[in-house]
Amino acid sequence: MKQLLKNALVLRDGHSDPVAENIMVDGDRIAGFTQMDSLPDYMNVDLSGRLVIPGFVQTHVHFCQVMLRGTADDMALLDWLRTRIWPLEAAHDEESTYLSALLAGTELLAGGVTCVCIMESVRHADAAARAVEELGLRAVFGKVMMDYTDTPPELGGLPASFIETTQQTLDESLRLLKRWHGAAGGRISYGLMPRGILTTSEELLLRIRDLSAEYGVLVHTHACETLPESRLVEQRRGQTEIKYLHRLGLANERLLLAHCVCVDDEDIRILQEQQVKVASCPLTNLKLASGIAPLEKMADAGITLSLGSDGAPCNNTLDMFTEMRFASLLQKGTLHQPTAMTAQRTFEIATLGGAKALGMAEDIGVLAPGKKADLAVIDWNHPQTAPQKPSVAGLVYSGGAHMVTDTMVDGRFVYRNKKPVAVDTNILRHRAQTALEKLLQRSNI
Repeated sequence: MKQLLKNALVLRDGHSDPVAENIMVDGDRIAGFTQMDSLPDYMNVDLSGRLVIPGFVQTHVHFCQVMLRGTADDMALLDWLRTRIWPLEAAHDEESTYLSALLAGTELLAGGVTCVCIMESVRHADAAARAVEELGLRAVFGKVMMDYTDTPPELGGLPASFIETTQQTLDESLRLLKRWHGAAGGRISYGLMPRGILTTSEELLLRIRDLSAEYGVLVHTHACETLPESRLVEQRRGQTEIKYLHRLGLANERLLLAHCVCVDDEDIRILQEQQVKVASCPLTNLKLASGIAPLEKMADAGITLSLGSDGAPCNNTLDMFTEMRFASLLQKGTLHQPTAMTAQRTFEIATLGGAKALGMAEDIGVLAPGKKADLAVIDWNHPQTAPQKPSVAGLVYSGGAHMVTDTMVDGRFVYRNKKPVAVDTNILRHRAQTALEKLLQRSNI
Protein backbone atom coordinates (compact mmCIF):
# COMPACT_ATOMS: atom_id res chain seq x y z
CA MET A 1 0.00 0.00 0.00
CA LYS A 2 1.15 3.52 -0.81
CA GLN A 3 0.42 6.28 1.69
CA LEU A 4 1.06 10.02 1.61
CA LEU A 5 1.43 11.30 5.17
CA LYS A 6 0.29 14.90 4.66
CA ASN A 7 0.35 18.20 6.51
CA ALA A 8 3.11 17.25 8.92
CA LEU A 9 6.27 18.75 10.33
CA VAL A 10 8.99 16.17 9.78
CA LEU A 11 12.03 15.77 12.01
CA ARG A 12 14.25 13.44 10.01
CA ASP A 13 16.98 13.00 12.68
CA GLY A 14 18.47 14.57 15.78
CA HIS A 15 20.54 17.11 13.89
CA SER A 16 17.91 18.61 11.61
CA ASP A 17 15.09 21.07 12.20
CA PRO A 18 11.47 20.08 11.55
CA VAL A 19 10.37 20.79 7.99
CA ALA A 20 6.84 21.04 6.60
CA GLU A 21 6.74 18.23 4.07
CA ASN A 22 4.77 15.15 3.14
CA ILE A 23 6.15 11.64 3.59
CA MET A 24 5.75 9.08 0.82
CA VAL A 25 5.38 5.57 2.26
CA ASP A 26 5.48 2.68 -0.19
CA GLY A 27 4.82 -0.63 1.52
CA ASP A 28 7.08 -0.87 4.54
CA ARG A 29 9.57 1.82 3.51
CA ILE A 30 9.87 5.56 3.04
CA ALA A 31 9.87 6.29 -0.68
CA GLY A 32 10.72 9.97 -0.31
CA PHE A 33 9.48 13.40 0.70
CA THR A 34 7.40 15.84 -1.32
CA GLN A 35 5.57 19.14 -1.19
CA MET A 36 2.81 17.81 -3.42
CA ASP A 37 -0.65 17.47 -1.82
CA SER A 38 -1.58 14.31 -3.72
CA LEU A 39 0.10 11.62 -5.76
CA PRO A 40 -1.29 8.97 -8.12
CA ASP A 41 -1.92 5.64 -6.36
CA TYR A 42 -1.15 7.10 -2.92
CA MET A 43 -3.76 7.14 -0.15
CA ASN A 44 -3.80 10.47 1.69
CA VAL A 45 -3.34 10.39 5.48
CA ASP A 46 -3.87 13.82 7.07
CA LEU A 47 -1.65 14.41 10.12
CA SER A 48 -3.07 17.87 10.79
CA GLY A 49 0.17 19.77 11.38
CA ARG A 50 1.61 17.29 13.86
CA LEU A 51 5.29 16.48 14.28
CA VAL A 52 6.65 13.22 12.82
CA ILE A 53 9.85 11.78 14.32
CA PRO A 54 11.85 8.57 13.90
CA GLY A 55 10.45 5.87 16.18
CA PHE A 56 12.30 5.45 19.46
CA VAL A 57 14.41 2.31 19.92
CA GLN A 58 14.36 0.85 23.46
CA THR A 59 17.31 -1.48 24.01
CA HIS A 60 16.68 -3.05 27.43
CA VAL A 61 13.23 -4.02 28.70
CA HIS A 62 11.90 -7.02 30.64
CA PHE A 63 8.38 -7.53 29.27
CA CYS A 64 7.68 -10.28 31.82
CA GLN A 65 8.13 -7.75 34.64
CA VAL A 66 5.59 -5.18 33.46
CA MET A 67 2.77 -7.05 35.20
CA LEU A 68 4.83 -6.75 38.41
CA ARG A 69 4.82 -2.95 38.38
CA GLY A 70 4.63 -1.56 41.91
CA THR A 71 5.41 -4.88 43.65
CA ALA A 72 9.04 -4.14 44.60
CA ASP A 73 9.51 -0.45 45.36
CA ASP A 74 12.29 1.14 47.44
CA MET A 75 14.72 -1.79 47.51
CA ALA A 76 18.40 -2.34 46.67
CA LEU A 77 19.14 -4.40 43.57
CA LEU A 78 20.29 -7.70 45.08
CA ASP A 79 17.48 -7.76 47.67
CA TRP A 80 15.05 -6.65 44.98
CA LEU A 81 16.02 -9.65 42.86
CA ARG A 82 16.26 -12.24 45.63
CA THR A 83 13.13 -11.49 47.65
CA ARG A 84 10.72 -10.10 45.08
CA ILE A 85 11.48 -10.20 41.38
CA TRP A 86 12.83 -13.72 40.99
CA PRO A 87 10.02 -15.38 43.00
CA LEU A 88 7.39 -13.31 41.19
CA GLU A 89 8.91 -13.81 37.76
CA ALA A 90 9.20 -17.55 38.41
CA ALA A 91 5.45 -17.67 39.19
CA HIS A 92 4.53 -16.60 35.64
CA ASP A 93 2.59 -19.05 33.50
CA GLU A 94 2.06 -18.83 29.76
CA GLU A 95 -1.05 -16.65 30.03
CA SER A 96 0.41 -14.14 32.46
CA THR A 97 3.61 -13.90 30.39
CA TYR A 98 1.55 -13.21 27.27
CA LEU A 99 -0.59 -10.57 28.99
CA SER A 100 2.44 -8.92 30.55
CA ALA A 101 4.03 -8.67 27.10
CA LEU A 102 0.85 -7.17 25.67
CA LEU A 103 0.84 -4.56 28.45
CA ALA A 104 4.48 -3.72 27.80
CA GLY A 105 4.07 -3.52 24.05
CA THR A 106 1.00 -1.29 24.15
CA GLU A 107 2.75 1.06 26.59
CA LEU A 108 5.77 1.30 24.32
CA LEU A 109 3.70 1.93 21.19
CA ALA A 110 1.76 4.61 23.06
CA GLY A 111 5.09 6.31 23.80
CA GLY A 112 6.39 6.30 20.24
CA VAL A 113 8.68 3.25 20.55
CA THR A 114 8.82 1.22 17.35
CA CYS A 115 11.64 -1.21 18.18
CA VAL A 116 12.66 -2.87 21.44
CA CYS A 117 15.20 -5.33 22.82
CA ILE A 118 13.41 -7.68 25.21
CA MET A 119 15.04 -9.89 27.83
CA GLU A 120 12.37 -12.43 28.66
CA SER A 121 12.26 -14.88 31.55
CA VAL A 122 13.53 -18.46 31.70
CA ARG A 123 10.21 -19.94 30.58
CA HIS A 124 7.29 -19.03 28.29
CA ALA A 125 9.32 -16.86 25.89
CA ASP A 126 7.14 -18.02 22.99
CA ALA A 127 4.14 -16.34 24.63
CA ALA A 128 5.95 -13.00 24.77
CA ALA A 129 7.08 -13.30 21.14
CA ARG A 130 3.52 -14.05 20.10
CA ALA A 131 2.36 -10.81 21.77
CA VAL A 132 5.07 -8.85 19.96
CA GLU A 133 4.02 -10.36 16.66
CA GLU A 134 0.35 -9.50 17.22
CA LEU A 135 1.04 -5.91 18.31
CA GLY A 136 3.21 -5.15 15.27
CA LEU A 137 6.31 -4.09 17.19
CA ARG A 138 9.81 -4.56 15.84
CA ALA A 139 11.90 -6.46 18.37
CA VAL A 140 14.96 -8.43 19.28
CA PHE A 141 14.06 -10.85 22.05
CA GLY A 142 15.56 -13.76 23.90
CA LYS A 143 14.88 -16.05 26.82
CA VAL A 144 17.08 -15.31 29.79
CA MET A 145 19.80 -17.95 30.21
CA MET A 146 20.71 -19.04 33.77
CA ASP A 147 22.62 -22.25 34.51
CA TYR A 148 24.82 -21.37 37.49
CA THR A 149 23.22 -22.69 40.67
CA ASP A 150 26.14 -21.86 43.01
CA THR A 151 24.91 -18.30 43.43
CA PRO A 152 26.38 -16.03 46.11
CA PRO A 153 24.60 -16.00 49.50
CA GLU A 154 23.65 -12.37 48.81
CA LEU A 155 21.35 -13.64 46.05
CA GLY A 156 20.02 -16.68 47.89
CA GLY A 157 18.87 -19.81 46.06
CA LEU A 158 17.34 -19.55 42.62
CA PRO A 159 13.66 -20.48 42.22
CA ALA A 160 13.30 -24.10 41.16
CA SER A 161 11.75 -23.17 37.80
CA PHE A 162 14.80 -21.04 36.98
CA ILE A 163 17.24 -23.92 37.26
CA GLU A 164 18.36 -25.33 33.92
CA THR A 165 21.45 -27.24 32.94
CA THR A 166 23.83 -25.65 30.48
CA GLN A 167 22.59 -27.91 27.72
CA GLN A 168 18.92 -27.33 28.54
CA THR A 169 19.21 -23.56 28.33
CA LEU A 170 21.22 -23.82 25.10
CA ASP A 171 18.75 -26.25 23.53
CA GLU A 172 15.76 -24.05 24.36
CA SER A 173 17.52 -20.92 23.13
CA LEU A 174 18.36 -22.60 19.83
CA ARG A 175 14.78 -23.79 19.45
CA LEU A 176 13.52 -20.25 19.96
CA LEU A 177 16.15 -18.86 17.59
CA LYS A 178 15.10 -21.22 14.81
CA ARG A 179 11.41 -20.49 15.44
CA TRP A 180 11.52 -16.70 15.78
CA HIS A 181 14.67 -15.26 14.19
CA GLY A 182 13.41 -13.44 11.10
CA ALA A 183 9.74 -14.04 11.94
CA ALA A 184 6.87 -11.64 11.18
CA GLY A 185 8.42 -10.61 7.88
CA GLY A 186 11.74 -9.87 9.54
CA ARG A 187 10.29 -7.72 12.33
CA ILE A 188 11.34 -10.17 15.04
CA SER A 189 14.93 -11.21 15.66
CA TYR A 190 16.42 -13.46 18.29
CA GLY A 191 19.31 -12.75 20.64
CA LEU A 192 21.24 -14.87 23.14
CA MET A 193 20.66 -13.39 26.60
CA PRO A 194 22.57 -14.65 29.64
CA ARG A 195 21.05 -12.87 32.63
CA GLY A 196 24.38 -11.94 34.17
CA ILE A 197 27.72 -13.38 35.18
CA LEU A 198 26.60 -14.26 38.72
CA THR A 199 23.97 -16.65 37.35
CA THR A 200 25.82 -17.91 34.26
CA SER A 201 28.62 -20.46 34.18
CA GLU A 202 31.80 -19.81 32.25
CA GLU A 203 31.05 -22.85 30.09
CA LEU A 204 27.72 -21.34 29.04
CA LEU A 205 29.28 -17.96 28.29
CA LEU A 206 31.83 -19.61 26.02
CA ARG A 207 29.12 -21.57 24.22
CA ILE A 208 27.11 -18.36 23.78
CA ARG A 209 30.18 -16.67 22.31
CA ASP A 210 30.53 -19.41 19.71
CA LEU A 211 26.81 -19.57 18.86
CA SER A 212 26.64 -15.80 18.43
CA ALA A 213 29.45 -15.98 15.88
CA GLU A 214 27.89 -19.00 14.15
CA TYR A 215 24.43 -17.47 13.75
CA GLY A 216 25.44 -13.80 13.67
CA VAL A 217 23.05 -12.86 16.48
CA LEU A 218 23.16 -10.33 19.29
CA VAL A 219 24.34 -11.20 22.80
CA HIS A 220 22.66 -9.12 25.50
CA THR A 221 23.34 -9.20 29.24
CA HIS A 222 23.56 -7.06 32.38
CA ALA A 223 26.96 -5.71 33.40
CA CYS A 224 28.45 -3.35 35.98
CA GLU A 225 25.06 -2.34 37.36
CA THR A 226 26.08 -1.87 41.02
CA LEU A 227 29.27 -1.87 43.07
CA PRO A 228 28.21 -4.86 45.24
CA GLU A 229 27.46 -6.89 42.12
CA SER A 230 30.76 -5.93 40.47
CA ARG A 231 32.68 -6.87 43.62
CA LEU A 232 30.96 -10.27 43.78
CA VAL A 233 31.88 -10.96 40.15
CA GLU A 234 35.49 -10.02 40.84
CA GLN A 235 35.58 -12.34 43.87
CA ARG A 236 34.16 -15.28 41.91
CA ARG A 237 35.66 -14.81 38.44
CA GLY A 238 38.85 -12.94 39.25
CA GLN A 239 38.01 -9.85 37.21
CA THR A 240 35.31 -7.23 37.01
CA GLU A 241 32.64 -7.89 34.42
CA ILE A 242 33.79 -6.11 31.28
CA LYS A 243 37.38 -7.29 31.68
CA TYR A 244 36.13 -10.83 32.29
CA LEU A 245 33.85 -10.79 29.23
CA HIS A 246 36.76 -9.44 27.19
CA ARG A 247 39.01 -12.29 28.38
CA LEU A 248 36.40 -14.81 27.28
CA GLY A 249 36.20 -13.27 23.82
CA LEU A 250 32.63 -12.05 24.24
CA ALA A 251 33.49 -8.36 23.96
CA ASN A 252 32.79 -7.65 20.30
CA GLU A 253 30.42 -5.77 17.99
CA ARG A 254 27.57 -8.22 18.70
CA LEU A 255 27.60 -7.60 22.48
CA LEU A 256 25.06 -5.22 24.05
CA LEU A 257 25.55 -4.52 27.77
CA ALA A 258 22.80 -3.11 29.95
CA HIS A 259 23.69 -0.44 32.55
CA CYS A 260 27.52 -0.06 32.69
CA VAL A 261 27.27 2.21 35.72
CA CYS A 262 30.42 1.04 37.55
CA VAL A 263 33.00 1.27 34.76
CA ASP A 264 36.56 2.55 34.89
CA ASP A 265 38.81 3.96 32.19
CA GLU A 266 40.08 0.50 31.22
CA ASP A 267 36.50 -0.74 30.84
CA ILE A 268 35.67 2.21 28.61
CA ARG A 269 38.76 1.53 26.49
CA ILE A 270 37.68 -2.10 26.03
CA LEU A 271 34.12 -1.09 25.12
CA GLN A 272 35.41 1.37 22.53
CA GLU A 273 38.10 -0.82 20.98
CA GLN A 274 35.90 -3.93 20.80
CA GLN A 275 32.84 -2.00 19.52
CA VAL A 276 30.67 -3.20 22.41
CA LYS A 277 27.31 -1.40 22.65
CA VAL A 278 25.76 -0.01 25.85
CA ALA A 279 22.10 0.23 26.89
CA SER A 280 21.80 2.81 29.66
CA CYS A 281 18.77 2.83 31.99
CA PRO A 282 18.97 6.15 33.90
CA LEU A 283 15.70 5.95 35.84
CA THR A 284 16.19 2.36 36.97
CA ASN A 285 19.74 3.13 38.09
CA LEU A 286 18.41 6.01 40.16
CA LYS A 287 15.49 4.15 41.72
CA LEU A 288 17.65 1.17 42.72
CA ALA A 289 20.40 3.57 43.88
CA SER A 290 22.84 1.86 41.54
CA GLY A 291 24.52 5.07 40.49
CA ILE A 292 24.88 7.19 37.36
CA ALA A 293 26.54 5.82 34.25
CA PRO A 294 29.25 8.07 32.73
CA LEU A 295 27.38 8.51 29.46
CA GLU A 296 29.12 11.68 28.36
CA LYS A 297 32.53 10.09 28.87
CA MET A 298 31.49 6.96 26.98
CA ALA A 299 29.92 9.00 24.18
CA ASP A 300 33.08 11.11 23.85
CA ALA A 301 35.06 7.86 23.59
CA GLY A 302 32.95 6.86 20.58
CA ILE A 303 30.97 4.06 22.26
CA THR A 304 27.55 3.38 20.76
CA LEU A 305 24.99 4.30 23.43
CA SER A 306 21.27 3.58 23.60
CA LEU A 307 18.48 3.84 26.18
CA GLY A 308 16.21 1.36 27.91
CA SER A 309 13.60 1.43 30.65
CA ASP A 310 14.55 -1.95 32.15
CA GLY A 311 11.69 -3.41 34.20
CA ALA A 312 8.52 -1.71 35.35
CA PRO A 313 9.12 -2.75 39.00
CA CYS A 314 12.40 -0.77 39.06
CA ASN A 315 11.31 2.13 36.89
CA ASN A 316 7.50 2.11 36.91
CA THR A 317 7.21 3.48 33.38
CA LEU A 318 8.55 2.65 29.93
CA ASP A 319 8.55 6.31 28.84
CA MET A 320 11.45 7.17 26.53
CA PHE A 321 10.86 10.89 26.88
CA THR A 322 11.60 10.64 30.60
CA GLU A 323 14.64 8.46 29.95
CA MET A 324 15.98 11.05 27.51
CA ARG A 325 15.45 13.92 29.93
CA PHE A 326 17.17 12.14 32.82
CA ALA A 327 19.99 10.86 30.60
CA SER A 328 20.76 14.45 29.65
CA LEU A 329 20.19 16.23 32.96
CA LEU A 330 22.10 13.72 35.10
CA GLN A 331 25.22 14.21 33.00
CA LYS A 332 24.92 17.99 33.20
CA GLY A 333 24.42 17.90 36.98
CA THR A 334 27.15 15.43 37.87
CA LEU A 335 29.71 17.01 35.55
CA HIS A 336 28.65 20.60 36.30
CA GLN A 337 28.63 21.18 32.55
CA PRO A 338 25.45 22.57 30.97
CA THR A 339 26.75 21.53 27.55
CA ALA A 340 27.11 17.86 28.55
CA MET A 341 24.77 15.37 26.85
CA THR A 342 23.08 17.92 24.61
CA ALA A 343 19.50 17.46 23.46
CA GLN A 344 20.72 16.54 19.99
CA ARG A 345 23.10 13.88 21.28
CA THR A 346 20.45 12.48 23.63
CA PHE A 347 17.74 12.28 20.96
CA GLU A 348 20.16 10.55 18.60
CA ILE A 349 21.01 8.00 21.31
CA ALA A 350 17.27 7.27 21.73
CA THR A 351 16.75 6.70 17.99
CA LEU A 352 19.78 6.03 15.78
CA GLY A 353 21.90 4.93 18.76
CA GLY A 354 19.37 2.22 19.54
CA ALA A 355 19.30 1.16 15.91
CA LYS A 356 23.09 0.86 15.86
CA ALA A 357 23.07 -1.06 19.15
CA LEU A 358 20.73 -3.68 17.64
CA GLY A 359 22.53 -3.83 14.29
CA MET A 360 19.60 -2.20 12.46
CA ALA A 361 21.00 1.19 11.47
CA GLU A 362 20.64 0.40 7.77
CA ASP A 363 16.89 0.20 8.20
CA ILE A 364 15.76 2.34 11.16
CA GLY A 365 16.79 5.23 13.42
CA VAL A 366 16.25 8.13 11.01
CA LEU A 367 13.61 9.13 8.49
CA ALA A 368 15.15 8.90 5.02
CA PRO A 369 14.31 7.45 1.59
CA GLY A 370 14.82 3.70 1.61
CA LYS A 371 14.55 3.35 5.38
CA LYS A 372 11.78 1.43 7.08
CA ALA A 373 8.65 3.48 7.73
CA ASP A 374 9.02 3.30 11.53
CA LEU A 375 7.86 6.60 12.99
CA ALA A 376 5.92 8.35 15.73
CA VAL A 377 3.46 11.24 15.40
CA ILE A 378 3.53 13.93 18.08
CA ASP A 379 0.81 16.43 19.04
CA TRP A 380 2.79 19.52 20.02
CA ASN A 381 -0.27 21.40 21.24
CA HIS A 382 0.25 20.94 24.98
CA PRO A 383 0.78 23.50 27.76
CA GLN A 384 4.29 22.31 28.64
CA THR A 385 5.55 22.96 25.11
CA ALA A 386 3.93 26.38 24.60
CA PRO A 387 4.95 28.73 23.10
CA GLN A 388 8.05 27.08 21.61
CA LYS A 389 8.01 25.64 18.14
CA PRO A 390 8.66 21.91 17.65
CA SER A 391 12.33 21.07 18.14
CA VAL A 392 14.70 18.36 19.33
CA ALA A 393 15.35 20.29 22.54
CA GLY A 394 11.63 20.60 23.14
CA LEU A 395 11.18 16.84 22.77
CA VAL A 396 14.00 16.05 25.21
CA TYR A 397 13.31 18.69 27.86
CA SER A 398 9.52 19.18 27.58
CA GLY A 399 8.16 16.09 25.86
CA GLY A 400 6.16 13.20 27.24
CA ALA A 401 4.60 9.95 26.07
CA HIS A 402 1.13 11.49 26.32
CA MET A 403 1.99 13.64 23.29
CA VAL A 404 2.19 10.61 20.96
CA THR A 405 -0.95 10.19 18.86
CA ASP A 406 0.15 7.58 16.32
CA THR A 407 2.94 5.05 15.85
CA MET A 408 3.83 3.33 12.59
CA VAL A 409 5.99 0.21 12.13
CA ASP A 410 6.82 -1.24 8.72
CA GLY A 411 4.51 1.28 7.06
CA ARG A 412 1.50 0.21 9.13
CA PHE A 413 -0.16 2.18 11.91
CA VAL A 414 -0.02 -0.02 15.01
CA TYR A 415 -1.11 2.79 17.34
CA ARG A 416 -3.67 5.13 15.80
CA ASN A 417 -5.51 8.11 17.31
CA LYS A 418 -4.13 7.23 20.76
CA LYS A 419 -5.33 3.62 20.67
CA PRO A 420 -3.42 0.39 19.95
CA VAL A 421 -4.75 -1.24 16.82
CA ALA A 422 -4.38 -4.87 17.92
CA VAL A 423 -5.90 -4.86 21.43
CA ASP A 424 -8.67 -3.31 23.51
CA THR A 425 -6.83 -1.77 26.46
CA ASN A 426 -9.83 -1.97 28.80
CA ILE A 427 -10.20 -5.71 28.24
CA LEU A 428 -6.44 -6.19 28.49
CA ARG A 429 -6.28 -4.33 31.80
CA HIS A 430 -9.03 -6.49 33.29
CA ARG A 431 -7.42 -9.74 32.09
CA ALA A 432 -4.04 -8.66 33.40
CA GLN A 433 -5.43 -7.83 36.84
CA THR A 434 -7.02 -11.27 37.11
CA ALA A 435 -3.79 -12.95 35.96
CA LEU A 436 -1.74 -10.91 38.46
CA GLU A 437 -3.92 -12.06 41.36
CA LYS A 438 -3.33 -15.69 40.37
CA LEU A 439 0.41 -15.03 39.94
CA LEU A 440 0.69 -13.51 43.42
CA GLN A 441 -1.08 -16.54 44.88
CA ARG A 442 1.36 -18.90 43.12
CA SER A 443 4.38 -16.92 44.33
CA ASN A 444 3.37 -17.05 48.03
CA ILE A 445 4.66 -13.50 48.49
